[in-house]
Amino acid sequence: MTGSNMYSIIRFGSLYGLALVIGFYASHLALGTTPDNFTLGEIVGYSVMFISSLAVIMGIKDYKQKRFPAPLGFMGALGVGLGISLIAAHIFALYNWFYLVFINPTFTASYIRYSEQKIISSALEPMVIEQQLAELADYADLVSNNFTQSMVMFATVFVIGLLFSLVSALALRTHRKFP
Repeated sequence: MTGSNMYSIIRFGSLYGLALVIGFYASHLALGTTPDNFTLGEIVGYSVMFISSLAVIMGIKDYKQKRFPAPLGFMGALGVGLGISLIAAHIFALYNWFYLVFINPTFTASYIRYSEQKIISSALEPMVIEQQLAELADYADLVSNNFTQSMVMFATVFVIGLLFSLVSALALRTHRKFP
């Protein structure tokens, strides 16, 4: 891996991770921690994830410009995008753990209670409500561990970054010209 490759990965991976942290913390400050804003918070959160993923495209373009006139193949572009996504996912997982432990330690319990009330107050049949509550209980066991919940957020950011990396690698690759 070349120096400019690593520089692009570290620079844009850090940018992506920082954009996630700033976006999520700003939404925490703007929306607060009341269950009334959980749905809006999810919309804002996923929007922040997708918008900050633009750093993958910018990073691959930056790397491509630095290697010009050499062509950039699909695998090279994909490698840069995945590196950027891995750095951002690590940064966001650390932020998520910090958020759950220090900033808002009651978030998970509040969110589970909110979800229970949403299911109970739905107009679904009692059997469906019972099934959804059982599924929520299983989910609650999974996310009650801060480390596990942070790893779920790591995976979420990485998968979104992977999708952006695949599309960007296809779009930004250069074809080799044969004499």
